[in-house]
Amino acid sequence: MMEFGKGPIVIFVLFVLSGLVILSRDTGGGETLEFWVFAHTHYDEYAARVPAFEAAHPGVTVDLKIVANLHEKLLAAFLSDIGAPDLVEVEISSVGRFFKGPLEDLGFVDLTDRIDNEGWNEQLVHARLAPWSLNGRTYGLPHDIHPVVLLYRDDVFRGAGIEPDSIETWQEFVEAGQAVTKDTDGDGEPDQYPLMLSTHEPGHFWLMLLQRGGGMFDASGRVIIDDPLAIETLAFYCDMLNGIRVAVPAFSETPANYAAMKEGLVTGVLAADWYVGMVRKFVPELAGKWRAMPLPAWQKGGRRTSTWGGTMIGLTQQSRQRELAWEFMKFVYFDTESLANRYRATAIIPPLKRAWDHPVFDEPDPYLGSQQLGIMFKDLAPDIPSFHLNPYWAEASDRMRDAVFAATMGEKTPEMALQDLADEIRELMK
Repeated sequence: MMEFGKGPIVIFVLFVLSGLVILSRDTGGGETLEFWVFAHTHYDEYAARVPAFEAAHPGVTVDLKIVANLHEKLLAAFLSDIGAPDLVEVEISSVGRFFKGPLEDLGFVDLTDRIDNEGWNEQLVHARLAPWSLNGRTYGLPHDIHPVVLLYRDDVFRGAGIEPDSIETWQEFVEAGQAVTKDTDGDGEPDQYPLMLSTHEPGHFWLMLLQRGGGMFDASGRVIIDDPLAIETLAFYCDMLNGIRVAVPAFSETPANYAAMKEGLVTGVLAADWYVGMVRKFVPELAGKWRAMPLPAWQKGGRRTSTWGGTMIGLTQQSRQRELAWEFMKFVYFDTESLANRYRATAIIPPLKRAWDHPVFDEPDPYLGSQQLGIMFKDLAPDIPSFHLNPYWAEASDRMRDAVFAATMGEKTPEMALQDLADEIRELMK
């Protein structure tokens, strides 16, 4: 059993175990694969695929479950050595909590040799294996890449005399964006902004830091969130919100952000592939007015994308049918037609490079004025930044939220906010 602490965690395990009883797998005839997911969109996609897998494997039943509080229940199952499913998806901000303790005691099966022996290393975007790898060993397959682009209102930008294709760097974006920032009612406050940035969540700052090659931890596990690169990035981020004022703070409730787009307050957003799908779904009124462009680089010739979010599928040590589970993992993650359907429904581009040859990724997108978004994603995908998994990543991610909020609200300087964050994480790691 892994060691995560003593008294408090034991009490937590005993409390949660009662809830795991209702999730226990069927022990009747035939073979049953239990698969937990946390997202409804993933559940719907896999539910449509399960019958085909069961038909190809007579006697096999896939018990697909969408599980509330999945990460907490999975942690309890790992700690107690009972109740884990065969397969499970884990979201990127929570993955670190499952990697504390000796590697031989981890709840996930090491997939490194399977990936290497079957040649998946060459077929996948390699940077996308890193978030699920520790000490050179890989414990999950990537569901996605999540390259980031800048969505902008083409009518507004061009109406302000901006040629978006001419913007190469963030500094150029700031200079051009000032022509979009407007006070239309004369109250002294802008009513239109070229960008929206979050003050209460770290995601936008994080993707900009990753774009520059920064991170929370380095390859050796050392905390680097207070290095000069990170401080400079957060200072620029705060300046866009509070100094130059080319960015409006995001609302804490997602529907309000979509409303701000509809009303014209927000005319540009940082968008991973999945967020493009969300804007398309919840802001249908603006179909044809948006366009996508690569992110402005930090210097000319620099990286023009980042990554935001992610999910892995893992095979648990408690599975009694690992070979069958491995075949199912590949079935739902590496089937080209399924990945094409995923892109149609969600705009998520897969990490499997051979799937990009499917015609769907070259189709014009009516929502973006017939722009070929899939081609842009394919061009950007090989350049997504990587970052290093660390057992304390979940705790660091939670605390980064407070640091970004303190800096953007002026409660602390960017340097102080990130130094305090780094000190907290270093103390925690002791």
